[in-house]
Amino acid sequence: MRTFKHLLIAFLFIIIPIALWAQVFTQVNEIAAPISATGSSNLANIGSAWAQLNNPAGLCRLTALELVGGLYRPYGLSYYNSAVAIIAMPIGKVGTMAIGYQGSSTSYSGNSLTSETAFSLSHGFYLQKDLFSTLSLGYTLNLYQLDYGHSAGVSGDGSDGMNLGSGFGFGLDLGIQGSLHERSWIGLFVKNINSPEMGSALSAQRLPRSVAIGLGYEPYYGLTTNFVIYQKIGSEKTQYRAGLEYRIVPWLVLRTGVNTEPNRISFGFGIEKWGILADYAYISHPLLPETHQFSLGYSFRKNEK
Repeated sequence: MRTFKHLLIAFLFIIIPIALWAQVFTQVNEIAAPISATGSSNLANIGSAWAQLNNPAGLCRLTALELVGGLYRPYGLSYYNSAVAIIAMPIGKVGTMAIGYQGSSTSYSGNSLTSETAFSLSHGFYLQKDLFSTLSLGYTLNLYQLDYGHSAGVSGDGSDGMNLGSGFGFGLDLGIQGSLHERSWIGLFVKNINSPEMGSALSAQRLPRSVAIGLGYEPYYGLTTNFVIYQKIGSEKTQYRAGLEYRIVPWLVLRTGVNTEPNRISFGFGIEKWGILADYAYISHPLLPETHQFSLGYSFRKNEK
């Protein structure tokens, strides 16, 4: 217990100052249904392949191979598409490795305007684990690619425009999770801690960076409460997130959450049966249309019925 507390305090005091001095491309919170449905508030206790997206330290809680993926249109916009796919596998005492893909694109009249792609390699492992507490660390190496598409051209729709080129960048994410009695959790996630840039010379731009600190608590079996403080580096606004997850039967979990900046609500559900993982999330927005997300996956956990 004492070792856990000392390691956790030391990590928090070291990593937070680095992140604050230390922006993937277009950054959205609605990255996957199991995360979005809680208001993106479950980084402190997430323990599935989806952990690669909001806290790779949670990957070490996997006990078997998982494959997950999802497709959606942010805010229901017909010209904007997004996709994500992850495969995560425990590798013994070394921890858990995960390989992921994220992609989004915008198009007009059948012509691609821009596309953003990220290929990720993650590793999550325990620093300490006993009957009473755990402390885990995770990191993700990201390869970012941006295709700028074509200029409007004479037609104005990009079909006969000039190729505007592409850019590459590398980012590093860090995460931590700690738990007591598997009922109380704390988590930290820092996005692009290395302050990556894309482009060169006068055209160089920093990719979005952020830091998030989360808490989780299970007052009784099946009900988990979550809270996150999220700060995008360089922004004066701090976002607060809160969410609930309630497992009403072993194969069905209900989720809901709220956000500030902007004010939004979300809800959804997850079905886990015979190894199949199916999730849905609804996310509102004060100005833009709502977002509907679906994801599908498979877990090779034993004793699935």
